[in-house]
Amino acid sequence: MANIQLNLKSRKKIDGTYPIVIRIRHNRGFFDISTGESVLASKFDKKKCAVIGNKPLQLHLDELKEKYAKRLRAFVSDNINRPFSLEELKAFVLQKSADEITVEEFWQENIDQLIKSGRGGSARTYKSSHSIFSKIVNLNCSFKAIGVKDLQKVEKELRMRGNKYNSIAVYMRTFRAVCNRAIQYNLVDYEWYPFRKYKIKKEKTIPRVLSLEEIQRFFQADIGVNDPLFKAWTVGKLLFMLRGINLRDLLYLTKDNLRAGRIIYKRGKTGKMYSILVSPMIEDCLRYFQNDRKTLLGIMLDEYLEHPAKSLHSRAQITKRLNTKLKLIGKKLDLQEDLTTYVFRYTYANVARKLGYSKDLIAEALGHEYGNSVTGIYLELFDQETLDKMAEHILQIVSNQKS
Repeated sequence: MANIQLNLKSRKKIDGTYPIVIRIRHNRGFFDISTGESVLASKFDKKKCAVIGNKPLQLHLDELKEKYAKRLRAFVSDNINRPFSLEELKAFVLQKSADEITVEEFWQENIDQLIKSGRGGSARTYKSSHSIFSKIVNLNCSFKAIGVKDLQKVEKELRMRGNKYNSIAVYMRTFRAVCNRAIQYNLVDYEWYPFRKYKIKKEKTIPRVLSLEEIQRFFQADIGVNDPLFKAWTVGKLLFMLRGINLRDLLYLTKDNLRAGRIIYKRGKTGKMYSILVSPMIEDCLRYFQNDRKTLLGIMLDEYLEHPAKSLHSRAQITKRLNTKLKLIGKKLDLQEDLTTYVFRYTYANVARKLGYSKDLIAEALGHEYGNSVTGIYLELFDQETLDKMAEHILQIVSNQKS
């Protein structure tokens, strides 16, 4: 027969107290449920399983115990005619209601899910934002306990540390995404939503892009095959020529993505499908990466293709090495911006705009919806030939094959 009682953990904390737990026993086994409270050993009556000389604490512990006792009785009643294991009992008793799931737990679940799905960049953003929030606001509470004042507290603290509004906006948008998902999962009602009253502040910034003249200088740089910077330079060219492809997507391209003279792939971040004509320039660049691995560049190990979550650290190291070398190339070419893998995406859009292409066409090339949803529907009318011609024109200009 299962039974429940208060108990002390055997391991003492640094301050000399012992954690109080709710212990549930069944079939010579047991599991403990943390109460978050602790007392000195001398302040706990082991025979009565009660705290000595602290009635408010004892009342709180009795309430917690009764909550789990109700679940225990319900489970035993439903399974009175069959034997059940301790694990079955534990799974039922520890299941949490929406009010019991803390912001801390749910945020961590979001991070874990992003890692499992291979979205390393988003996972890092969620981690850094969580780290910032958790140091300013107590997240070991339900969502209902977080209000507008807490958001204002985070903003004020970060401003005092010298953070810019756009940096703060990244943290706030991340927490807003966590809140939106909590509402979606019915952990909290929309009536609670603090972002209805709190508005995320941001400042206008100039995107980090290369000018047309600078990207021409990059493409026409004199970097030989044996130069340690050659591969990073070639990767940079591919990032630009493949319409500002994300580095993660470039690293994961395989020979299966090559079909009938095109590179066809699904963007990891958005799921948007891309179909890009393999021009002679792109083909020449890819030839330098010929390898025995499944990926076109051969930089990412084959084992990571089926388990992208395991590749997060590797991808971070690859990005770091590439950015270090790209910055060296940028200094060598006297470019105004620090050259990184992400600069090429913005630069592709900037060059296309300078050459007179419409924002709608550029948005389609980058996989964005420009304007409202109706505009997004019309963008589907652009055929691949139009996008191919734009890409060909841009490459001719940056490689100085056409004035």
